[in-house]
Amino acid sequence: MMVARLLALFAVIACCLAPLDPVQAQEPLRQEDTFLRIKVDRRDVRLEALIVRPETEQGRLPLALITHGKSSSSISMGDLRASSYATVARDFARRGWLAAVVMRRGFGQSDGPFPGSSSCEKLDLGQRFNTDADELEGALKALQLRDDVDPERAIAIGESAGGAAVLALAQRKPAGLRGVVNVAGGLNIENCVDKGQNALVDVVKTWQKPGAPPQLWIYARNDELFPPSLVDRMRAAALDGGGDVRFVDLAEIKPKGHLIFRHGQARFVWLREMDASLRAWKLPTWSPQRARELYAKLGLTTRAESFERYFAAPGEKAMALSPGRKQFHYWFGTTSLDRAKENALRDCAKTATDCVVAFENDRSVLPD
Repeated sequence: MMVARLLALFAVIACCLAPLDPVQAQEPLRQEDTFLRIKVDRRDVRLEALIVRPETEQGRLPLALITHGKSSSSISMGDLRASSYATVARDFARRGWLAAVVMRRGFGQSDGPFPGSSSCEKLDLGQRFNTDADELEGALKALQLRDDVDPERAIAIGESAGGAAVLALAQRKPAGLRGVVNVAGGLNIENCVDKGQNALVDVVKTWQKPGAPPQLWIYARNDELFPPSLVDRMRAAALDGGGDVRFVDLAEIKPKGHLIFRHGQARFVWLREMDASLRAWKLPTWSPQRARELYAKLGLTTRAESFERYFAAPGEKAMALSPGRKQFHYWFGTTSLDRAKENALRDCAKTATDCVVAFENDRSVLPD
């Protein structure tokens, strides 16, 4: 089935329960608003950060470093907050990760100055992204010092300008970085489209280094800033430069293709693609095998693939089950857990009278 049809279908799809193994049963989550202290150009810099991790997990957790895109103005850059990305961070925490959203300099409550604007006359994307990579590398090292972080297992994820920034970080091959996820990555230079796009293609090629971490690229076909023709050039440049790139081409996303990072329906698709890469990189995520075991244990006989897809779905999410009819319904990506539960129970009650909430996000609420 085409991705576009899947996006429409799973907005209202029925489904059921999540795995019970420790990696999955991670609610509640612990959320921490904090600041990281790093060194940039031999000076102290403080970066706003949001840490989300599973509350009950013990020991050192793999680290997911998450970073943002570039706002359209200095005012909106200051208004952006790490908490704006809490939903994405929670999706990673539910997969067994310590997720850290980091605001680069000039954004949110991080130290300034604002990033300098690039002009056609003096266009140097290498220097621009090198500065971003300095900050991300400093944040990575600071987070790897935490007692609850495994310094040997880290990934970096970024959207838009942040997606390009994690590619710039990867070329440095920092210790412990096992992969990077570039979601709609790049930099749009206003009033400098052709030259800016050519510069972006050129700098992407220079970032490919032997032994660098593998890359997952995710773009929508209707990305208004980075259209398929540009993305194809960027990907060809990366591959020609020797990069290890897996590319995911999403169907058109409404209302805007560039906003797939936090878009609920788009996350339903790209999180599953990311899960596939995490498994290939031998990193934690939910277990399809455990999903199949639970499906059989519940005696379910239909929509097995839909059942498994719940585990990759973004939160806040909930599942309702009719024990008598062996039917399941779920909602995901809602603004609150209560809303997800209400919607799942409502849909289940359309065909059954014994519906109960089975899972709240990835935590079982069924009696033993």
